[in-house]
Amino acid sequence: MLLKVAGYRVTEAACLSQAIAEAREHETLDLLITDYHLGSTETGMDVITAVRAEVSPDLKALLVTGDTSSAVKDLEHDANTRIASKPINADEFLRLLEVLQGSAQTPRVTQPSYRPPRIFAARSL
Repeated sequence: MLLKVAGYRVTEAACLSQAIAEAREHETLDLLITDYHLGSTETGMDVITAVRAEVSPDLKALLVTGDTSSAVKDLEHDANTRIASKPINADEFLRLLEVLQGSAQTPRVTQPSYRPPRIFAARSL
């Protein structure tokens, strides 16, 4: 809800296979947000890797987790991936998205030609 109120177009998926299907359907994704633990053996890193294979290897991604184990701390990630720890407040979360998109200093444009960013959110149920 927060993302929609902030002006983002949001597509959701609850598991890896659904994330891949949605990525194929929405080729113009601007940002991927995922929980780290998605259930069974699937992780947010699995989603990031699979969705990037479908859309673009440069797709920006935010991995959100409450896990403080060394498995998360030692995750390899690139310049297009950020890891955020839960809990995270709404203002901090939105600021992080803007920074990740490279628009921290750019005001939102409200002209008719403006296309709100499409965010893909994979989350555990």
